[in-house]
Amino acid sequence: MRLVSQAAGVALAGALAGLCANALSPHPAALGRPARALADTGAGTCQLPAQGPLATPRISVEEAAARCTACTAGFVDAREAREYEAGHVTNALHLPPGGAGEDEVVSRLATFPLVVVYDGQADCGRAEAVATRLRARGVREVRVLTGAWPAWMAAGGPGVSGPCDVCGGGAR
Repeated sequence: MRLVSQAAGVALAGALAGLCANALSPHPAALGRPARALADTGAGTCQLPAQGPLATPRISVEEAAARCTACTAGFVDAREAREYEAGHVTNALHLPPGGAGEDEVVSRLATFPLVVVYDGQADCGRAEAVATRLRARGVREVRVLTGAWPAWMAAGGPGVSGPCDVCGGGAR
């Protein structure tokens, strides 16, 4: 009986520690919401802490890679210039949050029926910020890549390295 009560005490302490860590996290899990409801909203992977469910729909790496190969989507890299130069989705345009050159990027994206924005962060925060800017500029079909650049690389998605040609031969 003593062993059972000690195990229950350890389990309770672990649960309380987990709840406290979640409450203190800058990106807390949406506790109390069924996982299926999160998946139905498309917001199960990335959320901005202050804004709740995201306004920009998500796209899987598999679907994005197929669209990249078929050239039916334009890609926008929302990472820093050094990260872009080290490697990016083939033909991706570089547009970090707050970056210049947005007019040219929006102009180039006009030929694509879908635009995929990605960053290198697990919370997709930069990609979400850039996607919001693009939508505000009239780009209609914008998606944020689930899993960001690390997931793209892990899946073997097409990529290259080098500076952005929109940035005038050098990344910003």
